[in-house]
Amino acid sequence: SVPKEFRIERKILGDPLADMPPLNPNPPLFQPRGRFTEERRQQFLKEHDTGFLTPAELDVLSDMMSKQNRAFAWDNTERGSFRTDFFPPVVIPTIPHVPWTEHNRPIPPGLEAE
Repeated sequence: SVPKEFRIERKILGDPLADMPPLNPNPPLFQPRGRFTEERRQQFLKEHDTGFLTPAELDVLSDMMSKQNRAFAWDNTERGSFRTDFFPPVVIPTIPHVPWTEHNRPIPPGLEAE
């Protein structure tokens, strides 16, 4: 059994998706919001328009991404983290030890004589 201080306990209270707007099957023309700009939309469509989704489905996806723009990170400066009240920080147990001081040999021992 894992000691209590190292257990991962999720405390999701209520419905975290309750405030999520419903998908609109007939979205309006694209409106850039926040992080999801026209340039990023074009980049997304260029990289993901494989023919699997129809143009209408891509429009619904673009509308959803526009409304939920803070859920997407386009670079490391926009990256976030999970809510700590839902997912508390994880403590990783370690064993006290002396780090290795020997370095790897660049040449395998069987080839050293050559």
